[in-house]
Amino acid sequence: MTYALRPLLAERWEELEGGRVTRFTLRRGVRFHDGSPFGARDVVAVLDLVGNPKLATNGARAEVADLEHWRALDEHTVELVWRRPSPLGLRALTRLPIYPAGALEGPFDSLPLGQKPVGTGPFRFEAWERGSTLSLVRHEGYWGERPFLDRVVFRIAKDSTVATQLFERGELDLMTAIQPTVWRSLELPESRNAWAVDGYVRIKSVDNSFSYIAWNEDRALFKDKRVRRALALLYPRDSVAKNVDLGLEQPTTCPYWLRGPYCDPAVKPLAYSPAEARALLAEAGWADHDGDGVLDKDGIPFRFTFLLPHTSVRLAKLAPLLQQELAGVGIAMDLEKVEGAVLSERIAHRDFDAVSQVWTEFDVEQDLSEVFHSGQESNTAGYSNPRVDALLEQIRGEAGAARRVELCREVHRLLYDDQPYLFMTARVSLDAAKKRVRGLRPSLVWYDLRRVWVSP
Repeated sequence: MTYALRPLLAERWEELEGGRVTRFTLRRGVRFHDGSPFGARDVVAVLDLVGNPKLATNGARAEVADLEHWRALDEHTVELVWRRPSPLGLRALTRLPIYPAGALEGPFDSLPLGQKPVGTGPFRFEAWERGSTLSLVRHEGYWGERPFLDRVVFRIAKDSTVATQLFERGELDLMTAIQPTVWRSLELPESRNAWAVDGYVRIKSVDNSFSYIAWNEDRALFKDKRVRRALALLYPRDSVAKNVDLGLEQPTTCPYWLRGPYCDPAVKPLAYSPAEARALLAEAGWADHDGDGVLDKDGIPFRFTFLLPHTSVRLAKLAPLLQQELAGVGIAMDLEKVEGAVLSERIAHRDFDAVSQVWTEFDVEQDLSEVFHSGQESNTAGYSNPRVDALLEQIRGEAGAARRVELCREVHRLLYDDQPYLFMTARVSLDAAKKRVRGLRPSLVWYDLRRVWVSP
């Protein structure tokens, strides 16, 4: 799968003035789920919303930062003017949901977009029961090929234990995000696994997703990259791979899709080495001056708090292993588990010492400015490197695909050297579908439910 851009709501587009102007000819005959016709007015309304700096659309706006002007030339033609050619900005447009212009009228904070979404796709919103189910039904007015499924119901489980129970009772036609322990247990040739062997097909795929620990560089402890490198050298990679991930995750040092061309293959994860870590910490001025077993510098002990979501099974196993390794060289790491909403709020305000999350993208190529550019509010770790800033800006405007690969690989090498994040693994999707469910094909944008059917 190449993930090349193809027209869908647009019948075609053309690049003018050396890529500074993009002109879309929209598909005729498309209707929204509420029956209203789709046209240029709707596209412009969405872009007006995204481009308004007074609204909470910072993330989407950052992805199309080079977009300067947009306008409807007629009912079915939209023209975009870029400050410079922006191939990544064009890809980012594919992720913008298009709503009817009428649904976007009124105060932004009161728009019911999340509760009752209205789109143009093959399935329309039916009902949402918070914490329980979300159901979609086939949109009979869909302009494209009619999907096979009449209805899709997403079951929402409060945690992995409940999800696994639903799976084992056969209540799910498609089970996603299977825990590694469950996945491995199903491989055992035991009679208790007959329900899974006889009834399900397991599906494993590498996501464009990586797990990491971010070190808050606003904290004095983490400003020195020698310290961050020492922490990476203390990460018990082999032990985590064997005992936590059960050999199912793939080690990585790279924020790009592991199977794409943008990671430098010569860059390898730092090998576990407490001796090298001690030497780097000593070089950075950290020593146990008062003999209490904890390193200190200028009277400040090397103690910090690792913030993690209380629902994460993986981090609940991983964090104590790292805590033990750090204690072995004189670093005190406390653990603080919080609810998801609290975690998001703390990260947004950079109110943490260290935090672990999973970063996921749904495209083979992405703009990392939002994560690593020093000028972005969403730069979780407060990372700053002028060369990385310049590269990220250059990548945005680089029309040559081969040249973008070279620039991305340089970004990868610099991030590896600076260690603002401890990159742990490229995440793997572990799913299972009942054998009667056909047409499931994993991709970076999940499954295309238009192509799925259920056999009798």
